[in-house]
Amino acid sequence: MSPSLSSSLLASINAASSQHTSEAGGYSSVILSRSSRAPTWLRAIDQESTRTTIRTVDYLSVESLVAALKGIHTVISVTSAIDGTQAQIQINILNSALRAGCKRFAPSQWGFGPKGWEDVATLRWGSQGVWDECTKYEGEIECANFNHGSFMNYLGHGIYPFPSESESDEATALVQLKKGGGYILGEDEACQGLQRQGPLTDQSGAFLIELKNGIAELPIKDDGQWPRITMTSMRDVGRFVAASLNVPKWEENMSMAGDTLTMGELLAHAEAVTGKKFKVVILKREDLEKRLAGLAQDDFIG
Repeated sequence: MSPSLSSSLLASINAASSQHTSEAGGYSSVILSRSSRAPTWLRAIDQESTRTTIRTVDYLSVESLVAALKGIHTVISVTSAIDGTQAQIQINILNSALRAGCKRFAPSQWGFGPKGWEDVATLRWGSQGVWDECTKYEGEIECANFNHGSFMNYLGHGIYPFPSESESDEATALVQLKKGGGYILGEDEACQGLQRQGPLTDQSGAFLIELKNGIAELPIKDDGQWPRITMTSMRDVGRFVAASLNVPKWEENMSMAGDTLTMGELLAHAEAVTGKKFKVVILKREDLEKRLAGLAQDDFIG
């Protein structure tokens, strides 16, 4: 998960939990950060800091984390350290949560579920040993993985023009972010912070399907059938996590699905919505394996 994605997911969870607080009462968010300065998106959804508090931490220091986690019930990690420390950071947070008396912990393993973490090598960079550590403390702290499939927001890339090269000043950005509930109207609102990292040939940064130009790259199974994919929007992930705070007991896998459909059905929906006949590149297993073999382990869509 890239730094942009982790911030975006945190924004979605925080916005959902803030809404949940106003509706049901009783919850507030404490954000652990290396910086005490509230990011612009956070000031847009909580200008007076009435629902959120920032506590500065050193993620490589258990003592720092223990102090910051005092009084916290549920710890939800969305860290994405791509410098090789991600797994250790997760273990540090878990051990610190135990010492601080926290009751629940969700490691930063947002994605495709147990089989994805086990079978996809590019997902192991930040998870090795983390869940094993979680299971050691069963009975002392509830741990859960939130599985959501692919982010549906990837389909929003390319619909709007490329962002301007010149960034707006902070005051203007704050106004725009307030209008969009933490996201700037347009592509940022549609994609909710997901970077243009997709491999499609039009350079749009889209993944699987590019609606504006009518192109797609879709995998097919060995038997010639379309595989199925689960997709969930970023905001719905946030709503699900916020709602889970009311669940009496967490399960090991807290799974959700905005929609589960075949790649063929996804293509049919795209063609129906746009009125276009898409140019489709079919990828077989050997095509995907060849691409994976040429990728660095930390080269993944986040």
